[in-house]
Amino acid sequence: MNAPRETLLEDHAAARAPTDWSDANQRWLVAAFGALRERLQARTTGEGGPPVAPAVVAPVAFTPALLRCARVFGLSTFERELLLLATAIELDQGVRDAVAALRAGAGAHASFGLALGLLAQPHWDALSPDAALRHWRLLEPEPGLALVDAPLRLDERVLHFVAGVAASDSRLHGIARYVDAVASGPDGTEANAAMRGRIVATLRADEERGAVVVLQQDPPDAAALRDVALAAAAALGRPPLWIASADLPSDPAELMLAARLIDREAALTGALPISAVEPGSEGAAAGLALALRAPLLWLGASHARLAAPVPARRVLRFDLTPPDAAQSQASLRARWQQATQQRFGEDRGDADDAPLQQALCQAGSQFQLGALALDGVIERVAALPAPERAAAFWPAAREAARGGLESLAQRIDSRAGFADLVLPPAQIGALRDIARQLRQRERVYRDWGFGDAHARGQGLTALFAGESGTGKTLAAEAIANEVALDLYRVDLATLVSKYIGETEKNLKRLFDAAESSGAVLLFDEADALFGKRSEVKDSHDRYANIEVAYLLQRVEAYRGLAILTTNMKSALDRAFLRRIRFVVTFPFPDAPAREKIWRRQFPPRAPLAAVDFGALARWHVAGGHIRSIALNAAFKAADGSGRIDQAVIVEAARAEFAKLERSFNEAPAGGAT
Repeated sequence: MNAPRETLLEDHAAARAPTDWSDANQRWLVAAFGALRERLQARTTGEGGPPVAPAVVAPVAFTPALLRCARVFGLSTFERELLLLATAIELDQGVRDAVAALRAGAGAHASFGLALGLLAQPHWDALSPDAALRHWRLLEPEPGLALVDAPLRLDERVLHFVAGVAASDSRLHGIARYVDAVASGPDGTEANAAMRGRIVATLRADEERGAVVVLQQDPPDAAALRDVALAAAAALGRPPLWIASADLPSDPAELMLAARLIDREAALTGALPISAVEPGSEGAAAGLALALRAPLLWLGASHARLAAPVPARRVLRFDLTPPDAAQSQASLRARWQQATQQRFGEDRGDADDAPLQQALCQAGSQFQLGALALDGVIERVAALPAPERAAAFWPAAREAARGGLESLAQRIDSRAGFADLVLPPAQIGALRDIARQLRQRERVYRDWGFGDAHARGQGLTALFAGESGTGKTLAAEAIANEVALDLYRVDLATLVSKYIGETEKNLKRLFDAAESSGAVLLFDEADALFGKRSEVKDSHDRYANIEVAYLLQRVEAYRGLAILTTNMKSALDRAFLRRIRFVVTFPFPDAPAREKIWRRQFPPRAPLAAVDFGALARWHVAGGHIRSIALNAAFKAADGSGRIDQAVIVEAARAEFAKLERSFNEAPAGGAT
């Protein structure tokens, strides 16, 4: 009596599949639950014979979720039936009633003892910790009772999967999440397109052994690595399971459980785990990579633990080639045409728009943007009216390229221009030369071929030397504003570390982020970081010299503009001076210059009374101190008479001189008391 019904259950899986898989899966489960309910009721009335193994018929039109689960985890007939029993108790009231009746009031739950007497082909090791049901966390006996009597609890994620309900594993929340796979776009290089093909072929060939594919790039571009990984997942037809290494648990037991659950997700859904390895979390990412059985895409620099011999698990490395300026420009143009024709449903005819094409070329050569960032820029600009797009492209790309540099340095809102500087003509000319070279470097190096022979040394390094307050930072702002680039002041406190090797790591992160953003770097008080190498007397001297040597290499390789400011030029290592293309000395302003500076401190709307600027210029102070005096005088006037006059300026100057610990006998005639 039992055998025909069980055969009918398997035949139901091979029936013609309806158009909706979920509906088909539900109908299969209903039939399976009905057959199981009849078997339980027959056993209760004493009409059932011994358990009979079902005639397994491979589904033709569709595969029910429970049978897929049984196949991917290699369940035996008994284990599969036990999984069905546990699912039926959760979902079918009739099965629960039949189990309760069979157990004579002992509870409506599945147990190993019940399964051994009810299901076909029983075997004791089905619930061993290393067997499939417990290894993959499909079923788990409640602790504290004998194994044969302990209630068997079906894992919630497995229950939803078998029922055909879209769900996620709550234990993986904050660790792994599904993301959309994207087909390969027109970005990248031909070498990278070929690499994508090799990665896909590798993952297909190593489906069973589960290779760790390390995809790295120098300098790293997280967006580019992500794009290649998602394109590989799309080519394989596998949903990407995104793992951020910074979110991985540090506890080894929790990490092993996460690896087991990620492996289970990969088996259930065919997902491709992708680990985005962030600085500082490489160790946890390596532990996960070695614990997984599924193939893994590792995005970022490799780790020493991956080099250790691991049986039956290969580690393969691929280097992503960063696109050069020409490829970036071509990619940006292609993506623009693709976006305007496909996303917005029309051909906007921008190919003949010369200003827009020039803006695309300039943005593509200056900023290293991944495909996702480029798509954001394109979508933002394409939504604008046609006359506004060319002007909007550069600022949109500049904002998108900031990336990780925000956490490593302080961005300065550059508003000053060359007209705001009070310097001799020679210094102004040198500053304009710096801006000119920064603006025309692609034309000279790439179009005219000056960079063909030597790839290094194409960046710009400038040294601004002079006393405090002479306008060095203001000059850096003027240059950045002239070329419409972001200016970042490097905070040495976040870079220098007492731990060996950490300073170099921090500097690498800084320069890599700056390369992508195309920003201007400002190293204020640079002598603290770029000081002279000393004679090696102990290990501290040796490692300090290594830091300086590393800086020499990175400054020379940096393709952007790095500005070093110092009031102690003699303290800099002479090797730096050879690599510095511009050395601009900022002189202490003379009396005429100081008068110009004084006049520029007060905005047109300021309530300025009669002020003798010629007299104020006799104070021997630099421009930074002049601004401080003027600002303090404005606040005093705002809280007093409401007018900025000579007396309130003198009062503010007196406080500034006291701060500088200087005598105030230098006060101008007629102004000071």
